[in-house]
Amino acid sequence: MVVVGAGSIGAHVAYRLREHGADVVLVESGAPAQGTSSSSFAWLSSFPQMSWTEEAGRAALRRTVHQRFHELADELGGGWVHWVGTLTWGAPAERAALHDAALVCRERGVDVAILDAATTTGRMRGLLVEPDGEFIFEQDSGWVDAPALIERLIARFQDLGGTLLRDTRVVALLRSGDAVSGVVTDRAGTIEADAVVNATGSWGSHLAALGGAAIPLDLVPGLMIYTDRVDPATVPSCVIDAPTWLSRPDPSGGVAIHWRGEGMTSVHGGNGWSAERILADVARSLPALASSRVARTSVGIRPIPPGGPVVGALPWTPGLYHVLSHGGIGWGPVWGDLAARELLHGETVPELAAARPERFYHQTPEIGRFADDAEQPPVAVAL
Repeated sequence: MVVVGAGSIGAHVAYRLREHGADVVLVESGAPAQGTSSSSFAWLSSFPQMSWTEEAGRAALRRTVHQRFHELADELGGGWVHWVGTLTWGAPAERAALHDAALVCRERGVDVAILDAATTTGRMRGLLVEPDGEFIFEQDSGWVDAPALIERLIARFQDLGGTLLRDTRVVALLRSGDAVSGVVTDRAGTIEADAVVNATGSWGSHLAALGGAAIPLDLVPGLMIYTDRVDPATVPSCVIDAPTWLSRPDPSGGVAIHWRGEGMTSVHGGNGWSAERILADVARSLPALASSRVARTSVGIRPIPPGGPVVGALPWTPGLYHVLSHGGIGWGPVWGDLAARELLHGETVPELAAARPERFYHQTPEIGRFADDAEQPPVAVAL
């Protein structure tokens, strides 16, 4: 097997395939975890997502995400996932909807508490909030140090005998009839394979095109801001999901911020134009940041397939298996497990029915039908 892309999804898929006994080569054009996976907020949350109306298969898989992370931490060792909880509040016009969403999530098993301002500020150090606000705290949520997790996955993958090719670009795909049967690289030559996994994130449409597949992706850039070191006693230790921004601790000792300027959407909203002004805005709620500086910024290119994740191969292009989705860090363990089941054990996972790439294609007309058929007069038939 060849897995192309050593971000979150590619690392999970390569590790699971190797763990299940496949010979696997993981090909990365640069260094692992240096793309969007290193410029992601990397948030794990079930609120408000579990209140959403979703396609049944994806909803069923979403319910397994957090448990898979707990199991993966037991399997790999911890230190890269931080179950610190998430505090959410909305603008006045959003409060009723968030309240209702919290009740739905609670009914569906999510541990959420609805708090007033006094209780919130009593529990959260270094946080200023409006006195008349309502706040939702989700206990079993947090964030992932994605580069550390990917490093751990790839180390275990290599310990099991997997091969990692860094700084190696795939320039063509081998074909055997209609099937994809390997890759051609710029540095390692030709690698034959029973299957090629497209885990290239924002480059997914390009790799698909090499195999003759048309897989559309919306590319949404997200600006991340990282402050210099902050005294941890002066800022909340949990994830903050405020009306227009997100914050969490960063492994560097600072605070990681994504400012969207609007309520949460499925793609986490837009971006602010000045990192310093964004930091000043966030400091109104986290006053300890008023004396902080912007240490660095980064932009992650979020690949968002129209209609949701893409998992599987086109029936007419076997051997090229696509695993492309937004939220690749959160969904990574799920996609790794399911890809191994399908590629190595011949399963067809029913929960993936709506994620198949053939949804981007229309059926061609039957032979003998033409565009002007509807314009022809009806033919009288004698009975």
